[in-house]
Amino acid sequence: MTLNDDKLILFCSIIDFGKGSKALKLAKKIGALGGTIFLGKGTVKNEILNILGVLDIRKEIFITIIDEELEDVFYDEMANKFKLDHLNRGIAFSIPLKSFLKANEEKYIVNTEKKGVKDVDYEAIFIIVDKGLSDDVLEVAEEAGSKGGTVIHGRGSGSEEKEKLFNIEIEPEKDIILILSKVEESAKIVKSIKKLLDICKPGAGIVFTLDVNKTLGLYE
Repeated sequence: MTLNDDKLILFCSIIDFGKGSKALKLAKKIGALGGTIFLGKGTVKNEILNILGVLDIRKEIFITIIDEELEDVFYDEMANKFKLDHLNRGIAFSIPLKSFLKANEEKYIVNTEKKGVKDVDYEAIFIIVDKGLSDDVLEVAEEAGSKGGTVIHGRGSGSEEKEKLFNIEIEPEKDIILILSKVEESAKIVKSIKKLLDICKPGAGIVFTLDVNKTLGLYE
């Protein structure tokens, strides 16, 4: 299937560990041209699990690029396959893409049309910080109104000075935190994170937000 160059959507789903490959298989069947799976962890709100010392659970973050016309179909199929329309079974959201470079092609697609959200009052907040700071970020975010988040581990390469281990340069590891928040609460959450990280200092971290087209699996 060929994607419609003018209307592209980044579809993202956060599901239980081990289900990412099933989501990828389903996406290809529906019409996506592939996908990527990241490992992450989600915060646990169940008091019994907290008492048992289970403070986080492994998650898989599945992302793919699809035609906007397939957006509703993807939500229906993901809901049917993974029961995302049930509480605590996972979440999905989609973001309009402004540009996209296809693999193995020289064509660079730019969507100049401004797309509005479909009656969705959520935004995606991304925070990139040094490894080990994610718990503090999630804590202040929840105090500001967040209902939780997902942490993905990565590596950064922006620092001029790198630490050395046995005389080998080591790039600092990073935590990438994803929070879906109500639009009216996003500013307060970002302000709290900014204060915690002192984000204006070089190397302190990066915070940015993206509009969300549609969501599934989010409950008050």
